[in-house]
Parts: sequence; C-alpha cells; structure tokens
Amino acid sequence: MAALRSVFLNGNRLSGDFPAPFLALPALVHLSLGGNRLEGAIPPALANLTRLKTLLLEENRFVGQIPDLPLPQLREFNVSFNRLNGSIPASLRSKPRAAFLGMSSLCGGPLGPCPGEAPPPSPAPAGRTPSPTTPAANNPNSGNDERNDKKGNKLSGGAIAGIAIASVVGAALLLFLLICLCRRSGRTKTRALEMPPPSPSAAVQPFDLEDLLRASAEVLGKGAIGTTYKAVLESSATVAVKRLKDVTMSEPEFRERIADIGELQHEFIVPLRAYYYSKDEKLLVYDFMPMGSLSAVLHGNRGSGRTPLDWTIRSSIALAAARGIEYIHSTSSSTSHGNIKSSNILLSKTYQARVSDNGLATLVGSSSSGPSRATGYRAPEVTDPRRVSQKADVFSFGVLLLELLTGKAPSQAALNDEGVDLPRWVQSVVRSEWTAEVFDMELLRNQSSEEQMIQLLQLAIDCVAQVPDARPTMSHVVMRIEEIKMSGGSAEEADQQQSALNQGDEMAEGPSSP
Repeated sequence: MAALRSVFLNGNRLSGDFPAPFLALPALVHLSLGGNRLEGAIPPALANLTRLKTLLLEENRFVGQIPDLPLPQLREFNVSFNRLNGSIPASLRSKPRAAFLGMSSLCGGPLGPCPGEAPPPSPAPAGRTPSPTTPAANNPNSGNDERNDKKGNKLSGGAIAGIAIASVVGAALLLFLLICLCRRSGRTKTRALEMPPPSPSAAVQPFDLEDLLRASAEVLGKGAIGTTYKAVLESSATVAVKRLKDVTMSEPEFRERIADIGELQHEFIVPLRAYYYSKDEKLLVYDFMPMGSLSAVLHGNRGSGRTPLDWTIRSSIALAAARGIEYIHSTSSSTSHGNIKSSNILLSKTYQARVSDNGLATLVGSSSSGPSRATGYRAPEVTDPRRVSQKADVFSFGVLLLELLTGKAPSQAALNDEGVDLPRWVQSVVRSEWTAEVFDMELLRNQSSEEQMIQLLQLAIDCVAQVPDARPTMSHVVMRIEEIKMSGGSAEEADQQQSALNQGDEMAEGPSSP
C-alpha cells in the first residue's frame, strides 16, 4: 500500500517489535501506535519518512535511546511512558516536555540537561542592536567620530577600581538576598514534588503546605495506611490528600519509593501528583475521583433511589481494574500493587474505574500490617503485607471479582469463630444451586448476561487458587475478561462452565452464607 498516508492503530493490544513494513511507506503522513505493547528499539529508519507530520508512540514498551529524527514537517510527537533512556537527540529537543514524560532515565532538551552536559546558553539580553559600520568615504564626520570614540573609551585607573569594587559589593549583596530567600522558602514551602501527568491537560499546578491548610477539607475515609481527605484549593482545584501514618523509612528511602510510584502513570491508575515529607507529616496528593470507591458504591444504600450496578457497569469496572494492575505488573517482574481491594478501586462520574494506593503497602511499618488490613483479600501464602508477589495480587483481584459478582464484601465472611471466607463460600454454593445463591440480585435482572457471568465466575475461581503457580497472570486475566465481554455464549457453553466450576479446588462443607 505504497500510497497509504495515515495509520491509526492506537489503543489496541499489539505486541512485538516496531512494525517494519511501516518504514517502507514513503507517503506516510500520520502514524499513531500509542497505547499498545510494542517493544524493542524505535527504528532510526523513521527518519526516511520525510512527510511525517504525526508520530505517536506513547504508552508502549520501547527501550533504548530515541533515534535522531530530523523530520522537517513533524508537528505531533510523543514517546511518553515507554522505557527509553539516554539523551533526547537535538532534532527533537524543541518538542514539549509532555512528549517525553514518565521515563526517569531520559534527559536533555525540555527535561533539563543530562549529567555532565552544559545547560543551554541564555538568550542575549534585549537591547539596541549595533548599527552597521558606515564607510568613512560616505561619512565626512567619521574621522572625528573615531577620534572621539577612542578618547571616550579610555577609562582612568580610579574608574576601573571603582567599578570592580562596586561589582564585588553588588555580588555579595545578591548572594545575601538569595540565602535569605532560600531560608524563608525552606520554612514556609512544602517539599512537594509534582509528578509527571499523563497529559498536559491533567497537570496540577505546584502548591505548598499552606495551600492545603487553607483548603476546605472533608474526611473521605480512614484506613490502616492513613486518612484520606478531599481538599478544595483556593484555585478551585479539587484533590485527594492521603495523610500517611506509621511511616518508618528514612526521607531518602521515602523519596526514592515515591519516585517509583509516581512514574507508574496509566489511564486506569489514579495518578500521584505530589508529596510532602517532614518528620511529623507525610502527605500524598492524588486526583480526586468524584464517585468514591467501588466498595462504597457496591455496598452502599440498597434502598429506593439506588442506581443498580448492572452487568455492563460491573464487567467494565473489572476490565479497567485488571488493566491497571496488569500495567503495574508489566513494569517489572517484582513490582506488585500490594493491597488490592474494592476500597482501592475508585470511580469517576461515568463509573470509569481506576486503581489507587499502588505501592503504599511498602511505605508503612509493621504496626499497620495487622490482620485488619485487606481482610478477606489476602492470599494464603502472604505472611508480610509489605512483601506481596504478583501472584498474591492475582488472588486479591479474584476476590474482587467474586465481590462484584455476589455483591458480598469479603469482610462479611467471618460470621463465627471459624469463619468461611468468600472464595470458599462461593465454591461451596457453586456445587449446589449457583444460579439462586451466588449472583447479586441486581445482576440477575438481566438474564441475557447469565452465561458471561458464569464465565467471569470461573475466572475468579481460577484466580483464588490456593497454589500460587496455579493462578493466571494479570495479562491472561485481562484477555479473558475482554473475551467474556465480547461473547454472549450459549446454553451449552453455560453447562460446560458449570461443570468446570464443580471441578474446582477443595470446597468447604455446606453453603453457609457469609
């Protein structure tokens, strides 16, 4: 397709290296591959596509350095949130900072000079531009002017000494003023770090501790990690502020961990915007999510006036949360969320789900890691809540799926001294009458989705397998949910799913309701 001008494949699930055939399209003007899973290096041969006006490669997994791309017509360019490193090439340093966000190993241009690199020269001060020299033949007074200039340019020794003394005194005064300003700033300003937003429109302007103290605030919730407030700043911006407790790590450790958390920005993760660290206060600032948590919406008032959460909403919440967790896992084989539960899944006004509190379990001390935290969600192999594997995250997400399907909170499980957790209760009921007992009544109103609900139930049971290696990866979970949402299934498939459910792990005795 040699005449192809535009390729828009953004927001899919494409994987592998950069598609080489696109490099052989001489007429290509627009190339958008953002939001996929492409990896490897960005090919230098892109420089041969001289007609390119748009090149969008953000939110992939490209590695290595950005190649030199001296494309004369390039207007839109973005490689944010990949895994690139090194120096931004000179041909791209005029692009805005938003084109290079989310990569701590990248430097140069709008991100600031690289280590050992001289900062760009400051522009010349504004002033009169010298007039071009006029030839003496065309100016009868030029000889006198030249003699006058020579006389005027001669300074006495006293004048030179006076200028030198004045310069030294002026520099000393300037240094004194700067020291005073820095000390004053250190007393009044919070050491807030603005995190890189996923897009310029989502950026939060820097603010200090006094801005937060002056803000109108209300408590949104209290947990083992800390208390969360809704704060409305004088600028009318609304943010969520989490006040951490029991943080035992040093300031350098805290800053390093927060930097790692701040880099994980994705459309299904609540972005960390700023933080404050002092001996007595540790604050984190996030985007405010107006609908609150999935826990509150799912288990809140079920009386008249409640908007039921149907299959479409719940399955979409499940998929968005799975994608957010999958992205966290994709950054490193050792990276996990650590505290997946319905109160950490936040919702927008349109019920768009985002994962919150990513990585915060590693910030708090052991006193915040008791049995009350994440009750009912914790994988059986987890002994230290500050050290949670990706397989343990999958278990917690499986409990979350069961919560969405049953409408029951895991905390409802402990009815007696022995207690029956939600996974065991579901498995025991599945053996008998799953249609009447397991699913939330709000879901059963739509009989056409019953087969899909059974498929999601099977996936949830796979996730809560007792043996960690028997659990699927989050990539597989995302793929399964996508397939479930796209297929309606049949009665025969429903029977097959029911048989599969009945052949699950060891089931509890009796269908005792949590």
